[in-house]
Amino acid sequence: MRTTKLTRVGNSTGLTLSRDVLAAANLDRGDEVTVNVCDGRIEIARADDSYNKAMDIGRSFAARYRRTMAALAK
Repeated sequence: MRTTKLTRVGNSTGLTLSRDVLAAANLDRGDEVTVNVCDGRIEIARADDSYNKAMDIGRSFAARYRRTMAALAK
């Protein structure tokens, strides 16, 4: 277990992770991650690419068929 401090980054709060912590988690700079809170703990995990791809497809569909989706929502 390692101890680190939360730091201010603009209006947000940041956390610095050392290289060995990232390596142990099989993560690297620039990787997309998910952040969840469970029982007072913050969990950081590699983002699921299939989820992101599905969300991108959904956003594209919603943008392309915006009027149809609005009519169906009524």
